Amino acid sequence: MDPQDAGNYRPIALTSCLCKLMEQMVNARLVYCLEEKGALSPFQSGFRHHRSTVDNILLLETSIREAFVRNRHLVSIFFDMEKAYDRTWRYGILKDLYHLGFRGNLPVFIQNFLKTRVKFVSDPLCLETFTNEKVSLKAASSAWCCLY
Repeated sequence: MDPQDAGNYRPIALTSCLCKLMEQMVNARLVYCLEEKGALSPFQSGFRHHRSTVDNILLLETSIREAFVRNRHLVSIFFDMEKAYDRTWRYGILKDLYHLGFRGNLPVFIQNFLKTRVKFVSDPLCLETFTNEKVSLKAASSAWCCLY
């Protein structure tokens, strides 16, 4: 890791308690609406109520056992996208929300929230190395994981 490259640092969100509370309220409502509309994949387990990644592991184990019993092959592909949150297409998220019927203040709030976040990185030696670039979804707030 190159310590001079600001892209190698993950920013933290320094927001007020009221802002964090607002984020959680909006996110809870958004997740509720997405669940009600059936917009989330049944295979998406992370960041959902009464679900966890263990559900996916158990599904994989069951598929492996069934393939073994039936003497069949099972192909599984796993991939990890480097900086996936940073590469999330924000306009696409807003477009999907619009097509799901979200109108009014909620999409505007999310759009403004994602647009106005910037990151500033300084090194531990207090040298003047600041960058001003758009912040990733994950760094914007942990409350917005359902959008990813």
